[in-house]
Amino acid sequence: MSGTAFRAVPRGEARRRDAKAAERHPEPIGGVLAELLDRMGIRERVERSATAARWERVVGPHIGRVTKVGGIRGGTVFIEVAGAAWMTELNMMRRKLLSRLNRDRTRGRIERIVFVQSGESSPAAARPGRTEKGRG
Repeated sequence: MSGTAFRAVPRGEARRRDAKAAERHPEPIGGVLAELLDRMGIRERVERSATAARWERVVGPHIGRVTKVGGIRGGTVFIEVAGAAWMTELNMMRRKLLSRLNRDRTRGRIERIVFVQSGESSPAAARPGRTEKGRG
């Protein structure tokens, strides 16, 4: 042979190994992943980072067009807003938006929303009551 060695496994040992494998049941990946994130100490951060993906579903397409998640630090989410009028409107909706972001969450809750004006401007950003088409 070319130097490759094979080790014979005694019959009893192979049977025990097969029995142990049969005793284990597949675990859902979500549970395994959650346990891993807990052990790494980053589960809260990962849960909070999901806020960026959920933002437009929470606020809807109308507000989603003039806002975007700028970042998340600790329990604070920073939302970039296109236009001062929108910032005023969203500041009045802050509690409602915070409640919606945290709905059905026990971990990774957002404690605060900070609105910051972005440099972008679009017709929809001009005034909250206006639409892009017509005078409306």
